[in-house]
Amino acid sequence: MLKQQYAENDRQLWQQVFTTEINYIEKRQQFLNNCTNRVALIRQAIHNPASRGTALRLVEYLKLEEIQLLFDDLLELASVSHSDIQLCREAILLLPKKWLVANIEKSAAPLLIEGTDEEYRRLLELYIEIDWDLTYKLATKALNHEDIDIREAGEDFLSYLHSEGKS
Repeated sequence: MLKQQYAENDRQLWQQVFTTEINYIEKRQQFLNNCTNRVALIRQAIHNPASRGTALRLVEYLKLEEIQLLFDDLLELASVSHSDIQLCREAILLLPKKWLVANIEKSAAPLLIEGTDEEYRRLLELYIEIDWDLTYKLATKALNHEDIDIREAGEDFLSYLHSEGKS
């Protein structure tokens, strides 16, 4: 009897999860099809920790041009540690590699002006997923920085590239 009660409870919990997901998919599609300024809304939402994860999970459904419009915002979020950093990186990596290589340094430059080892490390982690030459270039820049912690980040990434036979 008790086992059947648990089984029924489990089925009810499953049904709630399933129903909620179907509802989410329908609402997501309504948003994507009918929202007149979804880039602005998503931009605002990704800067709010409470809504960031939901907004970042919507990025994959946007047009390439829309993701490009969000690029600077996504890169800024990818340059610091937070619970959604992997979603930020995944959103950035939706962009074509050629476009990223051509645009990322210009967009990252303002983040590095006053950046600490945190920004350097997070960007190096992202760069390594995009292009090893970009990673080498940023790691070398870090290695020549006046801040010892930033130099250490450069050393760490150059050491990793060397150990992988990429430098």
